[in-house]
Amino acid sequence: MPIVLRNRSTGEIACGRLRNVYDLMYYGAIGWEDKEAAERMMSEALASAGYDQESSWDLLEVKEERLKLFNVKLNNDPGRQLIMENDGGIVIRKQ
Repeated sequence: MPIVLRNRSTGEIACGRLRNVYDLMYYGAIGWEDKEAAERMMSEALASAGYDQESSWDLLEVKEERLKLFNVKLNNDPGRQLIMENDGGIVIRKQ
């Protein structure tokens, strides 16, 4: 299952500019296929997306369908912030 980054105090899912399999740029949830890759690349991904405080983020395993839903909700809009509440609900905030 994919791994994403979730801020433990705000519930925000880390998002940034990504490249899809067709080599096109899009704005979406930062994720990896396995925990080892996530641990290895977490610092660089957070920094390149403009996030501070690496220690505030936890690795979170999500289903592939959930990751796709995150990206649909973001609508390729960097002005949107994705929040995953404690009960698993998804909230989009405009920045």
